[in-house]
Amino acid sequence: MTETVLVDEAIGETRACLFDDQGQAVELLIERWSERVTRVTEGSQHQGKVVKVDAGLNAAFVELPMGEAGFLPFGKKGRPASIHEGAKILVQVSREALPGKGPNLMLLPDDAQISAAPSLVQRMYLPGGVEVETADRAGREQIDASIDQALGKLVTIPGGGNIAIEQTRALVAIDVDTANSPQTGGKFNYKAAQTAFRHLRLRSLGGIVVIDFAPMRTKNERAALAAALNAMAKHDPARVDLLPMSRFGTVELLRRRTMRSPSEILLGRNGKKTLETIALESLRGLENEALANTSKQLKLRAGAAIFAWLEEDNIGWQEELVNRIGSRFKLVREDNFSRQQWEAVAL
Repeated sequence: MTETVLVDEAIGETRACLFDDQGQAVELLIERWSERVTRVTEGSQHQGKVVKVDAGLNAAFVELPMGEAGFLPFGKKGRPASIHEGAKILVQVSREALPGKGPNLMLLPDDAQISAAPSLVQRMYLPGGVEVETADRAGREQIDASIDQALGKLVTIPGGGNIAIEQTRALVAIDVDTANSPQTGGKFNYKAAQTAFRHLRLRSLGGIVVIDFAPMRTKNERAALAAALNAMAKHDPARVDLLPMSRFGTVELLRRRTMRSPSEILLGRNGKKTLETIALESLRGLENEALANTSKQLKLRAGAAIFAWLEEDNIGWQEELVNRIGSRFKLVREDNFSRQQWEAVAL
């Protein structure tokens, strides 16, 4: 099986997922229509205005055409002569804004020509020879399943056992549990490490990560796992700094982040799906129903909150859906539904 990227150009958001040669989801990116004029993306180039030079940080803060001010570090050479408060400069986004942090920037030459922003697929870390395909309905379901994986707390390890992934303000904690696995020690921990690294990438997690492995009986098992972890860290497209395993069987690493995690896009502070997330799910459901019933009239039944979000139509979904399936659909408010309940039906 060849490594494949499935791209779902859904109404309201584009979703791209990389699957490895075993069919496992490895990397997931999501870009929303509602953020096109509120956020700058990684790799995009802009003319900005220097609003503050901070000598202590050896950096400047730059006002951008949209979103938060960017952070421009000067590096070892120090502040360029052209950088002063009020200066207009050309910059490229090296890391998109993360919760509580503005985007990171790099300075471009004064005579540079601003290039078009890279697409979602171009921003992925792709191996050579990967196939890029447009997701059909089955592909859309594959992406849906991958998103469910990326949002779940527990991840099953092949052969038994699981890892629990918990993201806190300070760090990402990963607890390894043998559960009902017939394997123990080094072999089990090797599979757990593979699963952990895959999910760090799939979930776009970074910063300090602590993995608490299952007990191992021998020094050879610990040494073999340490060597495997070093190899996995080098294979990760993000920079990973790995510390030696502690005597308690924990491993601490630092993984660089360049983008938000799916949970930061799809979930609210309460850990539940946002109204926009559920509304866009309902539109995909309606479009899927249209593809399955090419000549029938369609109805999207929605609870009060979903109905209000869709009726406001700040993203232009109705016009786009008409372009895709025609005007054979109707949005209906159902007062007997819960506020965020929906159902797409063919009549």
